Amino acid sequence: MKNIRLNLLTIFVVVIVVLSACSSAEKSARNLAQQEKTANIISSGQFEISNSWASPVSGGQINLIGNPNYIKFKNDSVDLFLPYFGVRHSGGAYNSEGGITYEGLAKNLESSPDAEKDSQVISFETEKATEDLSFRITIFANGKTSTNVNSSQRSNISYRGEVKELEKGKNK
Repeated sequence: MKNIRLNLLTIFVVVIVVLSACSSAEKSARNLAQQEKTANIISSGQFEISNSWASPVSGGQINLIGNPNYIKFKNDSVDLFLPYFGVRHSGGAYNSEGGITYEGLAKNLESSPDAEKDSQVISFETEKATEDLSFRITIFANGKTSTNVNSSQRSNISYRGEVKELEKGKNK
């Protein structure tokens, strides 16, 4: 009886190991496909980032799902709208938009790989009226993004989201 239990236990352990190995191989294949897809999207120079979370410097995380926000890249141009939650130190006249907006050329646009984090880092600057904005976007191999925005007139804020292909007809 002990022999039968031991054999059943051994078979059970072997089955679990085999199934987990198959699962790991499947996950690795999916991860590799996602990394390749992300690399292709970035190398195209035409992609969009949409964010799910905002993190003001002096507050908790804010869920952005259902709130319009985007950063659209078309080669060396950028079109962006990011909702802003934080303190504005100066500027911002009556009826001015509350979010961070810009459309035009991205100044000092740089893109470089970060081998340590298996990611791509994109940085650029914009200027709108009297406000200077500096962006640093990290795009991870799995398509997730982290965007940090520094402003000359507002408290810093960061966003977390995902990169995707720029939709046809929406590449303004």
